[in-house]
Amino acid sequence: MALDLFGALTGLFTIVNDGQHALRFTLGRARAVVGPGIHFKVPLIQTFRVEETKHTTLDLNPQVIQLRDNLVYEVDCKLVYQIVNLRKALIEVDDLVSGLQNRVVIAVQEVVSSQDRHSVTHVDVMCATVREKLRDVEDQWGVRVLQFGFSNLSPSPTSLEITQLEMLALEKESLFRRLRGEGLSEEAAVALISGAVVSVHPDSPPEALTGPSEYTL
Repeated sequence: MALDLFGALTGLFTIVNDGQHALRFTLGRARAVVGPGIHFKVPLIQTFRVEETKHTTLDLNPQVIQLRDNLVYEVDCKLVYQIVNLRKALIEVDDLVSGLQNRVVIAVQEVVSSQDRHSVTHVDVMCATVREKLRDVEDQWGVRVLQFGFSNLSPSPTSLEITQLEMLALEKESLFRRLRGEGLSEEAAVALISGAVVSVHPDSPPEALTGPSEYTL
């Protein structure tokens, strides 16, 4: 700690810790990349930019994305990356973290918005697609994406309610067809599904009836 303070006050050297690398600039031009240790410099002529080059986790802000079948999903994801080319990471992009966040957000939006309620459950496929879309970023900015995953991928409360109502409607339709196939009248089938009480008259001619019959459903 004291050595770090002394170096900062005198401007004679820079300390690079384990898990870090530094890019040396001479008169504003990028020169060599150096590893952990004490590196002397010429004040006002040489500077060092130190960056973490160990595994770094990037948490993205939650997103709300609409699928192609209009359902809305809430999406949270994480990215683990490592700088493998410090020169590119510091020169090719103004702010590596902000740049990565923006590119990952765009990739996630493109991938998730192209899904429907069925394909959105194929999480591994979507993760692989997002990573593939980030290949250009890795080459251009000198980083390697080690892991990518969704920490949350779930329908919004409104979409969940819509999905449940649709499933209920399909179940009722299926039950209605089965009841009609078993010979029940349309009125009785509807009443049975809805839990109503109706009077059901057989299909026999009126003169053959001795009186109306009632079904309590």
